[in-house]
Amino acid sequence: MKRGLLMRPVIMCKAPVPGKVKTRLTPALSPQQAAELYMAMAEIVIRRTLRLFPNAWIAADDENHPFFQSFGAPVLPQGAGNLGERMQRMVRRAVDCGADAVLLLGSDSPHMQDARLIAAHRALQTCDVVLGPVQDGGYDLLAVRGYRPELLHGVVWSTPDVLQQTLGNARQLGLSVRCLSTAYDLDTLDDVERARRAGLRI
Repeated sequence: MKRGLLMRPVIMCKAPVPGKVKTRLTPALSPQQAAELYMAMAEIVIRRTLRLFPNAWIAADDENHPFFQSFGAPVLPQGAGNLGERMQRMVRRAVDCGADAVLLLGSDSPHMQDARLIAAHRALQTCDVVLGPVQDGGYDLLAVRGYRPELLHGVVWSTPDVLQQTLGNARQLGLSVRCLSTAYDLDTLDDVERARRAGLRI
């Protein structure tokens, strides 16, 4: 019997250290307040992902931080490099451990609905790359079949061109791509309030 596609979700996450996370929210928030907000967001993302996909990994900048120890999931070091390099490192590790595909998530979308993650998983059955566009020009999820190191080559992170650069790389590689509906990340206090009005409790 042919087995189904084995997908490994990986949550890219930082330790909630004041002054190191959500710095764009200061000085409106103190570094401590920003860290507490980040911690609440990350916890929602991690617990939601594990509820849907119990085989998920947490990829942390400090895998020994106590915040990560309560989730009961493997915590792996992201390692050095820019975001693309760290993401690709995790994809390669997951594939080396037997995954057919990898779903990469960040911690900025605690308001994401279960249906979006399920849709990404389903889309992977028939295409090579799945992207979840967000309004600032990036994406809140990236799912890819196999290890494709060229997919993120040359992407300039934290710019409005991230999505288009990734799509351009996928086209050059001849990969089939599915884009989900456009959503938004929680990067500003206005974004946080928008999500709260929609029912997010943080």
